Amino acid sequence: MRSLLAAILALFLPARGAHRAAAPPPLRRISCPPAPESPPVITCPHLADVITADGMPLVRPYVVEWERERDEHDRRRLQRERRRAAVLATLGQDDVPVPWEVAA
Repeated sequence: MRSLLAAILALFLPARGAHRAAAPPPLRRISCPPAPESPPVITCPHLADVITADGMPLVRPYVVEWERERDEHDRRRLQRERRRAAVLATLGQDDVPVPWEVAA
């Protein structure tokens, strides 16, 4: 049992004393010039919508993004209505809004 334990410990633990392998030679240090500083990364993609005063935005970016998404949704809805009206006009029908879109 002792030889089995010794064999397992020899696999996972380094050797001791004179049997230890010699240390590898030290690596040469290569000096590199310092990297140039990059310009700051702008995280807000639409800076024209944010007014800053004393370095702080007066309008939070998430509010601006919500308004932009709402406007985009309205633009898509109106485009769908125009397309449907054009298709119905080619079939000779008047465009009558459906009840669930009148409430929106």
